[in-house]
Amino acid sequence: MDANPLIPTAYDVIFFALWVAAMVYTVVALVSAVRDRRVSGIRFLLWFLVIALVPVIGPTAWFVRRAREGEQAPGAAAD
Repeated sequence: MDANPLIPTAYDVIFFALWVAAMVYTVVALVSAVRDRRVSGIRFLLWFLVIALVPVIGPTAWFVRRAREGEQAPGAAAD
């Protein structure tokens, strides 16, 4: 496998590492969505597609949504 002469090897390594990190982040978000029992039906399908098809932004939106729902959990003590 020959390296691209127009792109230094260090950039190849950095871009590959960023790609791997984005894929791991996406897989973690997908697993989180599958395990979340509060989301089902069409909402689950839509979230699954957003997470899978919009890398980085989709998983980030999923985790932000989960954090906000966690703050508003029923039975939580109100300040």
